[in-house]
Amino acid sequence: MLAPAPASPPGVFDASAVRWAWAGRGLKEEAADRQYGLLLDHSRPVVADAVVVQVDRIGHRRHIETESERRLRLYEGDRLVGIFGNRYATDVYEGRVLDVQKLHLLTTSGLIGTVTCRNRNVERPTTVTSLGYLADSHGHRINTKRLRLQLAPPQGRSLDLVLVVGTGMNTGKTTVMRKILRAMATAGVRVAGCKLTGSASPRDLYEMNPTGAVLATDFSDYGFPSTYGESLDDLIRLMDLMGSACGRAGAEIAMVEVADGFLQPETQILLESDEIRRRVRGVVVAGACSSSLLFATEYLRKLGHEVWAASGLITNSPLFVREFNERSPIVVASSRGSANRLARIIVEKTVERTVKRAEDSCEEKAAPQ
Repeated sequence: MLAPAPASPPGVFDASAVRWAWAGRGLKEEAADRQYGLLLDHSRPVVADAVVVQVDRIGHRRHIETESERRLRLYEGDRLVGIFGNRYATDVYEGRVLDVQKLHLLTTSGLIGTVTCRNRNVERPTTVTSLGYLADSHGHRINTKRLRLQLAPPQGRSLDLVLVVGTGMNTGKTTVMRKILRAMATAGVRVAGCKLTGSASPRDLYEMNPTGAVLATDFSDYGFPSTYGESLDDLIRLMDLMGSACGRAGAEIAMVEVADGFLQPETQILLESDEIRRRVRGVVVAGACSSSLLFATEYLRKLGHEVWAASGLITNSPLFVREFNERSPIVVASSRGSANRLARIIVEKTVERTVKRAEDSCEEKAAPQ
């Protein structure tokens, strides 16, 4: 991805006069070496461009999350370094990177874009004005994907990838993830936690880091402010980068969370991809009710995925669990408590797949040529 040609030499930029949003973490530390400037350019932004904005009106987002301080209250007139990115959130906003004329704060982590669709239960977004793009000393825009999205190096060891997907937002995916990671780590399994898609937020890493996983990583570590609108090729490249990092950390199993529901565009193209299906050993599905979970598991089965367990908010309701069990052979395992059963299912299924792969390989070698 080539950097847009500079429109004019960058102006003076005072790094101490702004708040640095979490979506662009690491940029503040790099400011001294890179000698950032402020590019007064009103041309169309691209995803992952860093921008300096001023808060005009406080709306739904009243705080900003930074790398060093989790939450800071926002006031009109505050200046922030944010990152342009698309947002897909059925219970909040859909936001797009369109232009610099009408801008909103899409997340508390500093995702900047234009709200195109809003949940009626959510108030109007916080509005901001662009003061210019963050630029290097040559006048080229700072873009976090260009800085951090590299080719995947060798992963160091083979590992099993297990997806955690949900029937929608807020179905218990993150709880399922952290409980599985904790149970596996406690049992001595070298497990890693990955968040493959979503919008940049420190929450997932805050949840995964204390579990004892050998590595916790998400898409924002590779320069993606969000993954909404990204191509399948870039998502596969991202998954391979994460897999390589997990392998180098010594992981045997990598749990990979996919954001939103299985009808979300990027989730759908991932699940329907032959490349992804070849990489993934099994799937754990989190759902809020029996009907959505039945639909999701049947959808995954038809795509050729092995659904190893169902979990999530459904396990809060014995009636929902009974309805599901009467119609599906898939095991429902709660993420409440220690989640040892969930972890045990994944480990056992992984061992089964490893043994089967070894047997298939032996049969292929023994077959007459």
